Formats: sequence, structure tokens, C-alpha cells
Amino acid sequence: MRQIENGGVCFPKGFTAAGVKAGIKVSGNSDLALLYSKEPAKCFAVFTKNQVQAAPVLYDKEVLSGNNIISAVVINSGNANACTGDQGYADAVSMAELTERELSLRRYSVLVGSTGVIGRKLPMEKITAAIPELVKNLSTENSELFAKSICTTDTIIKTGSVSVQTSMGEIRFGGSCKGSGMIHPDMATMLAYITTDLRLPEDFLAEFKDLVNESFNAITVDGDMSTNDTCILLANGQSAVFLNDLSISERADVRSALFDLMKHLALQIVIDGEGATKKVEIEVCGARNKTEAMQVAKSIATSNLVKCAFFGEDPNWGRIVSSAGASGVVFPADKLSLYFEDVPVVKGGVPVEAALDKLAEIVKRKEYKISLDLGLGPAMASVFTSDLSYDYVKINAEYTT
Repeated sequence: MRQIENGGVCFPKGFTAAGVKAGIKVSGNSDLALLYSKEPAKCFAVFTKNQVQAAPVLYDKEVLSGNNIISAVVINSGNANACTGDQGYADAVSMAELTERELSLRRYSVLVGSTGVIGRKLPMEKITAAIPELVKNLSTENSELFAKSICTTDTIIKTGSVSVQTSMGEIRFGGSCKGSGMIHPDMATMLAYITTDLRLPEDFLAEFKDLVNESFNAITVDGDMSTNDTCILLANGQSAVFLNDLSISERADVRSALFDLMKHLALQIVIDGEGATKKVEIEVCGARNKTEAMQVAKSIATSNLVKCAFFGEDPNWGRIVSSAGASGVVFPADKLSLYFEDVPVVKGGVPVEAALDKLAEIVKRKEYKISLDLGLGPAMASVFTSDLSYDYVKINAEYTT
């Protein structure tokens, strides 16, 4: 994985951002953000598969069903605008229209995002009053402010950037995401925004979905899928480099750079999991196919018993193999092998005499990997998860109060 810098969403050419305090959050922190591309950008987006979808998700999907050229995204934090009925949808429409008007844009050129508490109507009078200031403050220097303004229970801002030098010129990618609790994307409350000055072909959506599956859909904090999960890529072509004009090796390098950025952002969510003290990679190999490998990995990664063991620094491997067996994937138990980093604890389905001092040292680390080999085939998948701590319970027990 290449080095990721901290440039954020304004790192690629042609993008500006802003963030203001609209008064949505009780804390008084920044809670309204705007991402703008001077030149209209092709938009590639993936949304939650939760059957209960927030108004901004419904609105964005409707807009993108007939048009993928987008100039801006306006996002509020502190209120999810989910389960708010017709009024919630109308408020999402109003946020888009107000922003389009202030930016002198055509209709259906602005998308909307919301994150926060579910079931409360947006304070539209506050948002309406703040949007002109938001537009006025657009700047290439506001990547960090944008990142702060989309946060809810996050304890760290999550940004990243990477550049690739090609024979046709430099290409830049930038990004920001938010998420800490209610993280189990299947496309955290998770919102992610990726920008690039690369020109991308119309059929890039399928590839973008694959990249999302390998990054944002390969993390879990608590197994709870949000109503608002959104990942958006805006490509404005300002580098004058077209992906399809690059050599095969250059295209591979560009894709690798984008994946590295997305994975970096996704892992920041795991690290910032509410009350998290550990980041653990669950690697499942030896599976018949990637789908089954991912199914087993997610079963382990979402087990409360396994996650409590991570927090207690207890190498309780019985919980891991039990969760694998409960995944719904059929496999023979007598072929299982399990490792904590390079220390084997199970081979051929039976325990081996492990180096207990080494095992104890591994589980005390903030980050480590557990590998489970099903012994069936060539496929593998990884899921990144966090532990389940006392603080997670406290934070979520008091979330709306």
C-alpha cells in the first residue's frame, strides 16, 4: 500500500470546499459542508442496501437515475434526515435547490448528504440561512474544514490524497469520510467523498463498486448497517488525462492508487470505531470462492463475543472458529487452520501447542491479523474490525441524550 498524504477533497484540480456552523449540532461545532467542482464532474455513487433509506439517499438515487453529471454535494451533520417521511424528502430537495441557486447551477446538479440522529426533522430555517455563507466560503484550503463539518461522533477527521505521474501528466485523488458507530456498510453512519481530476469513462461505475467492496464494504465496527451509507466519486477531468488513453500498466497504477486511498479512508473508520482500542484484520483464505470467504470473515468480525475477546486481549480462538461455523458457509471442521499473525493455534481442526508468550504479545497490540484457512480452495477475503469496549456501550447508550 502506497503512502497516503493528507491533501483531502480539494487536492485534485478544480475542487473547492467549505464548512460552517449552521446550528444543527447542540455542540455548536461545524455541521454544514459543501464540496464543489468548478467544472461539472461525472459522478459514480454507491448507497446503503438497508431497506430503510434516508431522504438524501432516496433523492440522490433519483437524481443519478437520469443524470450523472454533478457539480456539488451539500452535507449536513447532526441530523440523518432518515424516517422523516415526505417532509424529509422535501427538505432534501430544498437543500439541493438552495445550493444550486446560490451557485447559479442548473437543476439536478447538486447531491445531498445527511448524518446524525434518525427520526428528527431537519431545522431547515437554520440550513437555509447558512447556505449563502457556505457558498461564499468555498476555497481550495478547506479540505480539513470540510472533513470536520461532516463528523458526528468521530474523534478524528479522516482525509487522504495521492497522486500518480503518467506519461500524459499528473493525476490526483483526494478524499474524506466520516464514520465511527453504526458501521457495517453494504453498498458507518458512513459517508465518503472521493475527488479526482482524472477523466473517467461512463462504464467506470462497475469498477468503482468493486473498489468499494474491497474497501468500505470490507470493514465493520458494530454490525449495524446505516440508513445513510453513501460513497461518491466525482471526476471532473481537469488533469486532461483520460483513463482509457493510458497504457495498461499506467491504468493499473491509477486504479491501485485509488484503491489505496479508499482503503486508507476505510481503515480510519475502523481505528475511530466508537470506544475502539483495537484494529484487527480477519483474513479468510482457502475458500471455494470470494463470496464465501467474505461471508465467513464478516461472521467472525461481527461477533460480539469475538470483539469482546479482542478488547480483553484474550486469544480465545474457540469463539473465532465457532463464529466461522455459524456463518452459513459449509466446510469440514477437520481442515481448519487458524493463526494469530504467524503463530498457529489450530491445524487440521485441532489445537496445537502455541507459543503462549508470543500469543499474549500479539493480542496486546493495537493492530494485528488473524488468519483462518478453510482448506477448500484458492479464494480469500479480508474484513477489518474493531473491538467492543465499555466506551462503545456508554457512547451508544447515551447517543440521543
